Amino acid sequence: MSKNKRNTLIAIILSIFILAIGTGRFIQMTKNHQANMPIMEGCVDNGGTLIVSQKHLLALKTATCEEN
Repeated sequence: MSKNKRNTLIAIILSIFILAIGTGRFIQMTKNHQANMPIMEGCVDNGGTLIVSQKHLLALKTATCEEN
């Protein structure tokens, strides 16, 4: 296999890997958002204080409600 073909193959494999990680992360964020929506809506409907937090840059956000 020539060097050019090998480099192309490596680039394709890396691209597929990056797309797979991005797709997985998108699915995680979507599921997390769907799980947090009832908490957020219920909190606002009941007049509570909604607190959305994130532990670090790559962590998913969590929603909690404090009753007033």
